[in-house]
Amino acid sequence: MTTLYSDQDEPFATFYEQKRMWVPLDKMPRHLINGIIAVEDAQFYRHRGINFRGIARALLANIRALRPVEGGSSITQQLAKLLFLTPEKSLSRKVKEALLAIEIERHYPKDKILELYLNQVYFGHGAYGVESAAQTYFKKSVDQVNLSEAATLVGLPRAPNYYSPITDRERAMRRRDHVLTRMLEHGFITSEQAAQASSVSFDESLFARTRNLAPYFVEHMRQNLEEHYGTYGVYHGGLKVYTTLNVAMQRSADAALIQGLREIDKARGFRPLSHRASTASVPGKVSPAYLIPKAGEILSGTVTKILPNAIAVQVGEFRGEVVFDKTPWLDASQPDQRFRVGMDVKVHVLSVDKRRKALELSLEQDPVIEGAFLALDPRDGGIKAMVGGYDFERSKFNRALQARRQPGSAFKPFVYAAAFDRGFTPSTIIEDSPVRFSIIVDGKRIEWSPANYDRKFRGPTTLRYGLEHSINVIAVKLIERIGVDPVIDLAHEMGIESNLRREYALALGVSEVTLAEMVSAFGVLARYGIRFTPYAIRHVIDNKGAVLEEHAPESHRVMREETAFILTNVLKGVVERGTGSRARVLGRPIAAKTGTTQEATDAWFIGYNPSLVAGVWVGYDTKRSLGPHESSATLAVPIWTRFMQRVLKDVPLEDFPVPENVVTVLVNYKSGLPTTLDDTTAIQEFFLKGTEPRRMEAGPPESGG
Repeated sequence: MTTLYSDQDEPFATFYEQKRMWVPLDKMPRHLINGIIAVEDAQFYRHRGINFRGIARALLANIRALRPVEGGSSITQQLAKLLFLTPEKSLSRKVKEALLAIEIERHYPKDKILELYLNQVYFGHGAYGVESAAQTYFKKSVDQVNLSEAATLVGLPRAPNYYSPITDRERAMRRRDHVLTRMLEHGFITSEQAAQASSVSFDESLFARTRNLAPYFVEHMRQNLEEHYGTYGVYHGGLKVYTTLNVAMQRSADAALIQGLREIDKARGFRPLSHRASTASVPGKVSPAYLIPKAGEILSGTVTKILPNAIAVQVGEFRGEVVFDKTPWLDASQPDQRFRVGMDVKVHVLSVDKRRKALELSLEQDPVIEGAFLALDPRDGGIKAMVGGYDFERSKFNRALQARRQPGSAFKPFVYAAAFDRGFTPSTIIEDSPVRFSIIVDGKRIEWSPANYDRKFRGPTTLRYGLEHSINVIAVKLIERIGVDPVIDLAHEMGIESNLRREYALALGVSEVTLAEMVSAFGVLARYGIRFTPYAIRHVIDNKGAVLEEHAPESHRVMREETAFILTNVLKGVVERGTGSRARVLGRPIAAKTGTTQEATDAWFIGYNPSLVAGVWVGYDTKRSLGPHESSATLAVPIWTRFMQRVLKDVPLEDFPVPENVVTVLVNYKSGLPTTLDDTTAIQEFFLKGTEPRRMEAGPPESGG
């Protein structure tokens, strides 16, 4: 196996074809063998391939439940299916399975059949056979597992990913205790042994690795590794790949984006499913027969009854109601037109009553809207978290790296950076007033007049105010003064690799870029003008311990330290007073910029502190409006803020140190002129030494400098 490790050297993903390690029956502990017999086929040593008692018991249980809840296949039948048959469910396949089982019993002794089965059966997370399973779950050989661990492994084949302790420790412990009960019933263990084994808690550190962690990042790594080491090397080379991914940040990014997209989607109302719901949210896609819901899960259920104020929903063998009054985003005025008996719905399990098999539920739905999230360490360019979309199983397209979209006003800092590098200051005044340009579009000359988001004009306006409140006319007039080419050149140096259009509308973010490019470029500002090339691999070691590659940070200065600091200080105002004010709840120095495109087809928010830069994009894959009144402030900022609240919770406050060649002046917020402490609108403004305003008389300063 090739294993991926986090920035804390925790294993979190593996590449392999199949994990198989053969072990003879006499090397397997007796309690594991007895456990598999007790749970899967108590008559194993008595029948000749078909367990008729088991079939009868399963048939009776299924009749009582009015649905399939138990299987009656013997271990020999299961082995026949594993070796020779497809997973299809049909009468002909069951007949073939039975005939093959009888034939296997004629040619092999019972112990050999059991040995074959225990080395072939799938235990989840890529592990085939008990030896691979023991090493996957307990980091030890199978001959070293104790009774509690053996019972855990025995409980897996029925529904491997569902009962996996990696996926859900509590559910795995309940399944383990069921195995111990069956072993006790069949006399394989004493009540004292069962009690002692069931009292054992799982070592959480063993199961910290989650197979589904960071699937977009893992796929990105797979592609890069295959390019360098080939497919065979990745799947058979046993590489150890030490990455930059931070597990806690990744989980926070996943949770923030998924919750945010769900909330955005709900605000648009209930959307009946046009097809049967996917079971992707059910771990392991197990049969409802095995489904024991857990509070906090989002699962698929079936509508069984439509009531005036609720719908009754069945989830496996459990039942519950979704009460309309507790679902404010649902228009329940005509429930019979929105729901029908037998339709699938997504539900959020709020509480579980196992004795009554009753659930408290709320309605959920998978969003149509998409999003992406990326976080980097600006101090070296390491990727800390990557989410390429709502659900990797639904779409493997990585929107963080591959989707090129218009960034809207999130592009404006590049214009301001180029301007500050040329002598402009946060106090420079530009007239916010109507302007008209003659431009050529598709070979035709047309008149273009940029408009502000709120359709208002403010007159003489400082560059600080213009960026904090994302005033379009100010940005366009600014790029007209400094030229388009300096902005394009600087943006490319900062990390924008996509083609940028040579036009004044570039200032409004009309050229399409990726989220990764934007986050990387903002990282230059966080690092005082130094660009670090983003990277994901720290080093790679082969199966003999030799270092195959090791990352050396690549960096170079792309703008003056003073320019980066002054622009960062203005972008802090975006959070303190401007369009990103919802992020102010963080209560710490944050520099950021919102971005909403024309007709609100894309919503962006990129922000940073000295040690972390992160960005979020929200939109539909096929471009269409997010809503006539939507903006990044309402769509993207809450997702970004939720992530930062989690990852910065225990991090000390950080601020950006002031460079030596920068001076501070108390100025009036609106005019940019020096003022006194009794001015209620006074702010501390920063200037490159020699560019600070020196006059205090009334009236706006001269524009352009």
